[in-house]
Order: sequence, then structure tokens, then C-alpha cells
Amino acid sequence: MELARFERCGVVTVVPRSATGLALGDDPALLLRHRVAEFLPAPGTVDRLAGAYAREGLRVEARTEVGLTVSGDPTLLAEVFGHPVRPVRNKYIRGTVRYEFAAAGPLRSRLHADLVEEVRVPRAGFELSARAPAPGGAAATPAAPVGATPPLAHDARYLWLPQDAVRVAGAGRPHAAGIRGGGVRVVMVDTGLYDHPHHRAHGYRTTVVPALSALDPAVDERGHGTAMSALLLAVAPEAALTMVKMACESFSFPVAAFQRAVELAPDVISCSWGTLRAEPHLHLEVANAVRRGITVLFAAGNGSTDRRTAMFQSVATPGAITVGGVHVGPDGRRRAADLASSYRSDVFPGRRVPDLSGPCGMLPNGDYVVFPTQPGCMFDRRNSAYDGTAPDDGWLVSSGTSGATAYAAGVVALAVQQGIGKGRALTTADLADACLPVTEGRTTTGDDCGGVCPNEAVGHGLLTASPTA
Repeated sequence: MELARFERCGVVTVVPRSATGLALGDDPALLLRHRVAEFLPAPGTVDRLAGAYAREGLRVEARTEVGLTVSGDPTLLAEVFGHPVRPVRNKYIRGTVRYEFAAAGPLRSRLHADLVEEVRVPRAGFELSARAPAPGGAAATPAAPVGATPPLAHDARYLWLPQDAVRVAGAGRPHAAGIRGGGVRVVMVDTGLYDHPHHRAHGYRTTVVPALSALDPAVDERGHGTAMSALLLAVAPEAALTMVKMACESFSFPVAAFQRAVELAPDVISCSWGTLRAEPHLHLEVANAVRRGITVLFAAGNGSTDRRTAMFQSVATPGAITVGGVHVGPDGRRRAADLASSYRSDVFPGRRVPDLSGPCGMLPNGDYVVFPTQPGCMFDRRNSAYDGTAPDDGWLVSSGTSGATAYAAGVVALAVQQGIGKGRALTTADLADACLPVTEGRTTTGDDCGGVCPNEAVGHGLLTASPTA
């Protein structure tokens, strides 16, 4: 059904021409040498383009100052942009069915051609998990009602939500003082948010907005977003969380989803994912969001980097906070997670990833955090093979830099409530004093803590809700 739906609805990214004539193209490193404002179109340009496409019968799904996402019937897209845009299966991803979009030829806007720098087929995204997804298929029907608490015996090796996230973050004292994320607007860009009894039991305030009109906001077919939201809200339980649903089981639209997130004008955007192949325009969207005062967090990856030739790309846009992984054992011992990535950016010379870290499990499976999820979803089915839960019970045990990023976004929400940053995007320097040192362990990409912190494996260390000084 998903394939049939998107065979009738192609998607493109439209990049307006800048007022200065400067174009990012395929070289995001230009963001190191030029101000973001130099890439912005003249005032009114985006409005003119959006209006023209809408009058042609296309749907403007999302728009920011630097780009638009447009969808429509392939025939209509061909009339406006020169060629049809249709889904093709990604033949390199094993064990699950994933589709991307491809154009039959070069895309150019017939409308207002003088205002358009380029038209791109958007890249797909991938959620960061410890293992490759299991074979696809329809979500299972739960055999019994899903409970608000996990159907597992307590295991001290795991983090249980919300209490253990509060403990690791040192958030008990801020919570007692009323610092619980109240008044802070957080957007999580992920796979969706199922109305789970766990969330209702804790009184979390959440809404869901689809990145594209073709996505169903009532379901979370992969289940990743539901899980991540529970960890973020454990740390910042009174934050107003909006989930921008970027995916169904076989399709994913990270650029459109990030644009929708920016449209909501939040304080914080949390991104626990990367892209399939390079997506240069995403870097401009992220840099512009930071310019607007939004704190943006991206997961460092679970083996992925931003090496230009790699299929799985992490996102390390300057100004965004990248989050690595630290494992905290039952005895409190902290070490770099051997599941997490660390790297020197191939896209942005001089950039080191991660900037700081959150809690993360270890290889091979990352079993660490007990998460609620949509019953019978892709992750519920997949993880049940090794985590002790059922494939349709709405619970799983997992982790990765996905969870580390959601946790860090919750900590950032507490910092925003306290006035840190005062309306601008927070930086790593704003949070460095709240990081606990991590001096041992090695990442999956080969960096060792080396007995000191900060270091290349974990950045400034494990982010907490309280300054360490």
C-alpha cells in the first residue's frame, strides 16, 4: 500500500536562487566561509514560488526561508519540472524494503525559472539502531492490551523510564525545583508517535504533525519515534513536544520533515537519524535553523560517519550539537560506548564529532533502555528476537546514539527553561560545564578516550542537567 501511495505522489525539493547569487550546490563546506544569510533568496521569493506551484495543482508540503518541498502526481511534476519523479527500491539495504525517489532526467522549474537555483530529488533518511531492520511487512495486531509498564522483570543492567533517565541526568533536583521543561517547545523529527499508555500515564503533552500529507500521523510504523520521545520526556516531562513524522515503514523524508520542524518555530529540534547518501541542502536548512535561534541536535551515528562516499550519512552541520554515546553501568562506571560513532568530518574540515554524549548501550545489540513503542511495529518485531519482549507487546530494549540524542534534547530543554542562551541557539560551550568526564572506552569507529576528557571519543563527556563545577 505504501508503494502504491507514493507511486501516485512524487516529491521534490526546490531551492530558490539567493539574493547574492551564492549557491551551496554540492559543497556544504561553503557554510564555513560564508554567512547563512548570503544563501537566502530575496524577500517574497518563497511566497511567489509557493503560490505558483499551488496554482498548478501541486501541494507545498513544507517551506522555509531557504527551500520548499513540493509533491504531486508524477505527470504533473513532469509538466512543471520536466520529468516524472517516482519511487525506486534501494537495492543496497538488506533485510528490509526501503524506497527512494528518482527522476527520469534533470529537473528544472518551468515556473519562475529565474527564481530557482535547482530542483532536487530528496534523499531518504534512516533511523539509528544497533542492528539492521528485520524484513518488512504489515504491523502485527497486538494479542493483548498494551500496558503502561514494561512486561519484563527488573534488570539492573537496563535503564528504566523515566526514573533511570532522571538519575543518569542528575535531573531530580532540577525537577524538584520546577525545572521540568515547562514552556519549552521541542520538536522531534522522527518516525512518528503512537498514543502509548506509558505516555498517557505520565501526563506527557504531545502532538504529531506529518512531514507530508501522504503520511498518517496516527501511526508509527517503525516505532522508533515513539521510543525516542519517551526518553526525551523522561528528562523534560513538561516540555511541549511535537513529533514531525518523517517516515512510514518503507519511505522517509528527512528534508521535508526538518523544514516542517522549522516552520513550527520551536526552541529545540531533536534528530536521531541520518540520510541515505549525501543531502547537501539539509545542511543549509540546519544552519539556517541555528541562525534563527533554534538549538538543533543530531546523533553522531552507530558506525556511520559523513564520509562522502558512504551510503549511511551522519549529519555534522556546524552549529548543530552532535551527540555521541556513553555507557553507564550499574555501578556508575562511565565509558565510551563501543556502539557509537566518533569521527573527523569529511564534509566540514576541522569539525570533530561528537560534541558531547548521552547514554548509549554496547555492542552487539545495544540492549540498554527499556522503551515503549507501537505494538507490532517494525522495531517491536525486530528486537523481540533478542531482547526478551514479545513482537507485539509495545515494548523493546534497545539504544544507540538515537537515544543519546533524545536524552540530550531533554537536558537542553531544561537549560532553555532556565534561560541559558537567552533566545539564541545553545552551543556546546553553554553545556560543557554540565558534562561528566569520560576517560575510558573506545568507540566503534576507533577513537579511544585515552584517560582524558574532553576527548575525540565522547567530546566533552556525558551531558547532565547540573553543572559539574
